[in-house]
Amino acid sequence: MDKEELLGEIEYEVENLKRLEREMNNLLARIGDKPDLIEVRAAASILHDFYCGVEKIFEKIALSTDKNLPKGDNWHSELLLQMAKPFNTIRDAIITEESLENLKKYLDFRHLFRHIYGFELKWERFRDLCLRLDTIFARLKFEIEESVKRLK
Repeated sequence: MDKEELLGEIEYEVENLKRLEREMNNLLARIGDKPDLIEVRAAASILHDFYCGVEKIFEKIALSTDKNLPKGDNWHSELLLQMAKPFNTIRDAIITEESLENLKKYLDFRHLFRHIYGFELKWERFRDLCLRLDTIFARLKFEIEESVKRLK
């Protein structure tokens, strides 16, 4: 995949992430301080989808630029770390340390979401991830766009 194709695929995923951001903002405007079970499940699903979308972008970069997608049980964490470091002489880090730390929380939530029942979700435990999604996404979007412009 050449740079233009990669940019197009990243743009597509960024548009999907923007849609998720709008969905979260609309949901947060409706639910107030005490969401019901359906609202909690909806918010959790949006967070899950958000991290999956971010990971799709990272996978595309790893496959097309790095030619190296991690394997094994910890590949999700390894991919995230890979994006926070320069890769050989091919590219600079895609995300900053700050974004890495923020995204680790979304990755942890994604793992939790996939391994518990929805009725076990506790709003208090992931409320901040929902409230910060727009800020985290804005920074991430900027970092990805700037990094991809510099790809060789």
